[in-house]
This record gives sequence, structure tokens and C-alpha cells, in this order.
Amino acid sequence: MNYIISEFSHTCKVIGLTSIGVDGEGRDVVTDTDKPRIYVSKGSLIATSKVCVLGSDITKEILDVTDICTPMGNVVIFRALSDGYVELVGPSINSQIKYICKCLNDYGADLAIVDGALSRKTLGSPSVTDATIFCSGAILNNNMRKAVEQIVFESSMLNLHRVEDKKFFSLYDDIKDCKVCIVNKDYTYKNLNIGTTLNTHKEVYDVIHDNSKYIFINGAITNNFIENFMKCGEKYKDVTVLVKDSTKIFLDKDIYDKFIKLKGCIKSVDKINLIGISINPTSINGYSFDEYGFIDSIQSKTDISVFNVMNFKY
Repeated sequence: MNYIISEFSHTCKVIGLTSIGVDGEGRDVVTDTDKPRIYVSKGSLIATSKVCVLGSDITKEILDVTDICTPMGNVVIFRALSDGYVELVGPSINSQIKYICKCLNDYGADLAIVDGALSRKTLGSPSVTDATIFCSGAILNNNMRKAVEQIVFESSMLNLHRVEDKKFFSLYDDIKDCKVCIVNKDYTYKNLNIGTTLNTHKEVYDVIHDNSKYIFINGAITNNFIENFMKCGEKYKDVTVLVKDSTKIFLDKDIYDKFIKLKGCIKSVDKINLIGISINPTSINGYSFDEYGFIDSIQSKTDISVFNVMNFKY
């Protein structure tokens, strides 16, 4: 994020910043390691908690005090009237982030950036943000091959294929609020009237028949559901599981690979716009990978651009 801010500062445009967690503090509260602080230029728009606003020594113009609460106070939107460091604490609910981004744009931001957080990918949903950069690196595993495998898998999940079926989309407005819905080959459908996929794999499986085409699940796809779904029989091979978007998929690589190998299929209704994979070849645990080998190994397995922002070659 600091790299994007720095590059954007060379333009005459206004940047807006917020976060779904805590960012910009001098020391990471999770890993207890040093962390880069966030330096903004005069004119930037910031959405952060009241405590962070009061703790920032940059000159500021308060634009809005929202009703959105965080553990560190309500989210405040202000304009930086001088250069300096800021700490970001924003909301963690999708609808609230979407609202904050709209506010930043309404106050004049040409680009609103939402800083992510550890193991949080819901903000990549296309219903919330227009584009996503996936950030990862050597911290995943001290074995480069295993780290590469995990990065490629996670990015491929974010970049999951979208279902291309005009007839399905013609009825999507009618079923989008269903928790689980079976869509048939003639595009009739059945709402299963269940609240969650948790422990309902057999109930879902039992209503699949020869005419079934899609299982639309408006919620999370978990290891438990897919594993038990496969154990029920082989009817899953004749249908496509649809999720609203790929941030709803919470599958381990081995479970997903097994499902696909056994002719299962998962696609998304809305596709995430994954525009890059930013990697760090150095781990906070004291080891590093060869940067070029690391990048090339990932790039050979994906069409998404892979780069290290600390090396301007990429």
C-alpha cells in the first residue's frame, strides 16, 4: 500500500485510504515485529478511528464523523492538510467498507484503497471493491516449493472462473437471496429453505436429480460440506456448484483438488478482478528465497502479474 501511495503522489489526483483492520502502527500487534508506517501527502483523504485521528500529529480537516464503530472509536473521515504519518483502523463489515469508500469518493478521492488484513479476503468481493491485489510471500512456508503452491492455489481461488450462462443470469435476481437453490437444465429452480450449508450436505444431495444443472449456495463453501457431499454419492459430478463470489470459498488445497479430480466443478456468479500478486521473498522469521526464482516459479503457474514492489524491475 505504501508503494501505491508513493506512486500516486506523483500525480495531481487525490487518494483515499482506509483499512479493514489495523495498519500503520510501528509494531505489528499480531507478530510483534517492526512494521512500515503509512506516510501520506497533503490532500489525501483518510478514514480511520477517532483514537487514531486524535493520535495523529498531521494537520487535518475533519469532514465527517460516521456512525460506524470500531474498538477504537467511530470512523472519522478527514483531509490531510500536511504530509505525515497516519494509522488506519476501519470497519470490518463489507457493507460498511463499501459505504466508507463511497464517502471517500464523494469527498473527492480519485482512488480509494482498502488495506487488507491477515486471512481476510471478503473485501475482495466485487460487490465491495473494483479490483484486488493479493499480497503474500515467504512467510507462508520456509520451503519455497510449498510457499509457491499455496500462493498459486490461493490466487487461483480468488481468480475462480465465472459461470457463463445468460439463461442463468436471467433468473438470478429471483434466487440471489436464497441460501441454497437447485437450478435445473430447463431453468426451473427449487429453493431448499435451509439457513446454512452446515451439516446439510445430505439434504442438498438428496434433491439433485438427472435434470439438475446448478447448486447455487449463497454462503460459505467449507471443507466439511464438500468432503461429506462427495461421500453421499456421485451425483455431484453432473452439477456445477455456484458461489456468489470466490471470497465465499474456504477450502484447503487437498480438498479442492480432490473434488476437481473427481469431476466436481465450482464456479462463481461474480468474478473478482484480481489484477496482481505482490510477493515478499523475505520472511520475518529470518529466512529468504531467491527473489527471481520465487517470482518466476509463481509466474509460470498463473497469468496474473507477479511482482515485488521493492524491486522496480517488476
